[in-house]
Amino acid sequence: MGLNISRTVEIEISNKTRNITLTNPRTYFYSGHSLKFPQPLVFPGSSSTWKFMNNSSFWGCNGVLAFEAKSFTLAIYFSNPIDYNRFSAEMGLELSLDRVHRGHLEEAYKRLVTISRASSKGNFRFPFVILKESQERAQLSTGPVKVTATMCRGRHAAITVEVEDRRNSGNEDRTETSCRARHFQEK
Repeated sequence: MGLNISRTVEIEISNKTRNITLTNPRTYFYSGHSLKFPQPLVFPGSSSTWKFMNNSSFWGCNGVLAFEAKSFTLAIYFSNPIDYNRFSAEMGLELSLDRVHRGHLEEAYKRLVTISRASSKGNFRFPFVILKESQERAQLSTGPVKVTATMCRGRHAAITVEVEDRRNSGNEDRTETSCRARHFQEK
């Protein structure tokens, strides 16, 4: 008789921009599958929710959800492990003006896992942030958008993501968070 231990991750994305539509949502799972499939478009002023669940009792639920827009791509990394004593529940954001998330999402997943486990600065090409503590806020901006996210930890983790128009059109990229985060400029 085996244990039936489940982990879920629910991601709600709110598009608060005036004229940016998020398209072509795609997923990659290291462990998990979709319970609720993505809508093909998230229009300005609307929101949508996706729900994922683990496949096995060993790893939990982890993967990447990515979106495209005309001028950028956004990847949302999530990990809700079975064993919180060995692994942290994590959420990460990565923005690319080069729209790198149009390719294989396994590469984005591996990159974000590497970033989350890195103890020193690496040579990463895209602005990103990793949240390791529940109920903390992360903010990332580049190009025309600012993305804010929170994560509530638990068996049924909840991630809330807001995509907004950027107030200042400066060239600098920004990361603001009160938890462990790293940020490097796009090259």
